[in-house]
Amino acid sequence: MSPDELKILLTSMEVTAEVVEAIDAPALQSLRGWDLRGWNYVLVPWGVRFTHSAFAEEIDVRIEVFPEHRGNSGEGEA
Repeated sequence: MSPDELKILLTSMEVTAEVVEAIDAPALQSLRGWDLRGWNYVLVPWGVRFTHSAFAEEIDVRIEVFPEHRGNSGEGEA
C-alpha cells in the first residue's frame, strides 16, 4: 500500500486502530484486503506515526480532544 492509499484509509481513530492491529497480524490484513507489508507504526503521546521501509514519508495520525462545553464553569461566582 502506498502512502497516499494509507492516508485515504485513515479516516478515523477506529480505522487507525484496525490498521495498527493488521500490521501485527497478516491474517487480518488479508481479511481486510490490505497489503501493509513494509509498514511499521510507533505509538506516540499524541497518536500514531506510520513509517514504511521503502518510503521516506512519515504519516502522523493525531488524537485531538476538545472538552465539551457544559454551561457556566463557575468562574465569577461567589
